Amino acid sequence: MIPLFLSLGAWQLRRAEEKIALMELRRVHEQDPPMRLTGAQGDAEPLRYRRVQVEGDYDPAHQFLLDNQLQENRVGYHVLTPLQIRGAGVAVLVNRGWVPQGASRAELPDLALSQQAPHVSGRVEKFPSVGFKLEGAEIPAPGWPSLVQVADAEQLSRRLGYRVLPYQVLLDSDQRDGYVRDWHPASLDPGKNRGYALQWFSFAALVAALYVWYGFKPRPVAGA
Repeated sequence: MIPLFLSLGAWQLRRAEEKIALMELRRVHEQDPPMRLTGAQGDAEPLRYRRVQVEGDYDPAHQFLLDNQLQENRVGYHVLTPLQIRGAGVAVLVNRGWVPQGASRAELPDLALSQQAPHVSGRVEKFPSVGFKLEGAEIPAPGWPSLVQVADAEQLSRRLGYRVLPYQVLLDSDQRDGYVRDWHPASLDPGKNRGYALQWFSFAALVAALYVWYGFKPRPVAGA
C-alpha cells in the first residue's frame, strides 16, 4: 500500500504543476494580440485560450449539437458549426453558444445563420472532457443537426467528410449568429491537488508507522 499511496500523491503533485502551467498560459495568451487562424495550427495545447480571427465559409447544413450542457441549471446544447477556413482545406468548429433543449429531445432548435462567409473572432479551447465516457458517446447521431455526447475531432471529421481541427473556437460575445455565450474558463486550483497529495502521503506515512509498530512489537512468548 505504501508505494500505491506515494504514487497517488506524486500524481496529484504533477496535476498541480500542470494547472500552474495552464494558469500561466492563460495569463500570457489573454495579453497576446489576436492571431489569424490559418488551419496550419493543428495542436490545441499551444493555442489554448488564444484570441484568434478566422475567415471562411460556414457549413450550415451540417451542424452538431453537443448534448447535456448546463446553463443556469437548465439543460441544453452547445452549437458547433463547421467553418471551412478559406484556402486551408480544413475546417474549425465554431462554438456559437448555448441553446435550451426543447419540450422533448425530438424537438431540435433552429440553427439558422444570417451570414455564410463570416469573419469570426473568438478564443481557442479544447473540446469539453467528461469524467466517464459511455461506449459510442463520440459517435454523432443520424440526421442534421446531429446530436453528439462527446466531441471527438476524428469522428466529427468522418461524419462531415472533411477534416476538422482538434479544438473549437468559442465565439466572442459581440459576434453575430451566436447564442448564450457565458464562457467561463475551467476552474484551476492547484491548491486542491496539493491537499490531495498531502492526504495520500499521510496515508503512506500511517501505513509505514503501523507496519513498524506491529512488525517489531514484542510478541508474548507462548506458555509464559
